Amino acid sequence: MKTLRESIEINVSPEIIWDWFLHIAENYLEWHPSHIKANWETETVSEIGSILYAEEDIDGEFLKMRSKLTKLIPNRLYRFKTVGTLKIILAGGSFEIEPSENGSIFTATLDFHMGKLLSKIIKKKVQQITQHMIEEGENLKKILEN
Repeated sequence: MKTLRESIEINVSPEIIWDWFLHIAENYLEWHPSHIKANWETETVSEIGSILYAEEDIDGEFLKMRSKLTKLIPNRLYRFKTVGTLKIILAGGSFEIEPSENGSIFTATLDFHMGKLLSKIIKKKVQQITQHMIEEGENLKKILEN
């Protein structure tokens, strides 16, 4: 298992970040220029068991992803697991929010089913995903601080 983790300080309260993620389907396109589409596939939204469908383009590779919310701690943790065929590679991930002196520390993680050998073979793809995660953090900071 390989975990990618990116953190950024955002000068807003954890509650503001949390509210943004509770409306992720509506906010998805604004979050990053490569995001194409997002919608809830379940009647319930932003609850444990809810499934979010999303599409994005990472450096020319079109990705379709279904994520099932598995753990929610208000203002702290938004955890999901991947469902569907992509789960073979991407196990899931989380968005964590910690209070800080100036607002919040936002941390995004993605957990991949790959060992060191596969990580080396697809090193460029890992770098592209890491860059995408960094950009998402920077974009979220801009969106929420303005």
